[in-house]
Amino acid sequence: MNGVRVPRFGGPEVLELTALPDPSPAAGEVLLEIRAAGVNWSDLLMRAGTYPGGPQPPFVPGQEAAGVVVAHGPGVTAHPIGARVVAITGTGFHASRAVVPAARCFSLPASLSFHDGAAILVSLMTAGWALARVARAVSGEVAVIHAAAGALGGTAVQVAKRLGLTVIATASTEERRARAAALGADIACGYDDFDEAVRRVTGDRGADIVLDGVGGDVTRRSLAVLRPLGRLVLVGASSATPRLDPIQIIHRSTAVLGFHLRALWRQPEPAREAAVEWLGWVEAGAVRPQIDAVLPLNEVHAAHQRLADRRAVGKIILVP
Repeated sequence: MNGVRVPRFGGPEVLELTALPDPSPAAGEVLLEIRAAGVNWSDLLMRAGTYPGGPQPPFVPGQEAAGVVVAHGPGVTAHPIGARVVAITGTGFHASRAVVPAARCFSLPASLSFHDGAAILVSLMTAGWALARVARAVSGEVAVIHAAAGALGGTAVQVAKRLGLTVIATASTEERRARAAALGADIACGYDDFDEAVRRVTGDRGADIVLDGVGGDVTRRSLAVLRPLGRLVLVGASSATPRLDPIQIIHRSTAVLGFHLRALWRQPEPAREAAVEWLGWVEAGAVRPQIDAVLPLNEVHAAHQRLADRRAVGKIILVP
């Protein structure tokens, strides 16, 4: 089979498209024929060697994919041979075949293409869990969603609306702000004036929730726009590591919370139940996959560079 390999840490130029041994599923695993795979910001961090707890070279990147089950390991009864599924893992999906625990596979709704399936699971589970479980969002609350034109942010806007929230979305350009508005954001603004948007929408009360994957000064300013007992949920720091004042957090009575998908696999049953519920939203059209570009696997260098240059609006999909 063919796949992408990271032989050493570095830039996009280290990525190798190469022949790899055919994998065999172990107990509890299935073998997938990958039809499409998503590229995430964390794939870039893993390749560069800056991802906390990430893999050591050599490894095959890729955390989410859609494909067809072609073999079962011992003890697997779910997902029959030939089933269309979406799957999530730590690494290994930027290849033509991969093994994955059966418990991390979910039926791909008939209304969705393989490209759609490969674009949705990481963003959906991150946005859904961060807003519904970590922030404990309540219908009627006001949420600020940063980087709302990206794959995660665009999904988060839709999830927030599904939860009944008023959404203030930030994005860097007019085109991206228009995209966020089209996804359902009540207000779409820039990073320089989201503070004023919060004051205007809430009458100076402050936002209930901020979902932040940007970091840096955006995080500091996000903390300042929260109401007392508001919640700031950090899901990344794509621009810079934020510096926060703990005394300010105490005296403003705000919560700073972090979320990473890795935590879900320590409680797999609640994660599976949530994934099935939220994929139902996708099947019903309430949440739409956000795709920026579909590229062949041999253009993985271009995919990484496009994402690193922040030109992607939605998920970049690789097709083996």
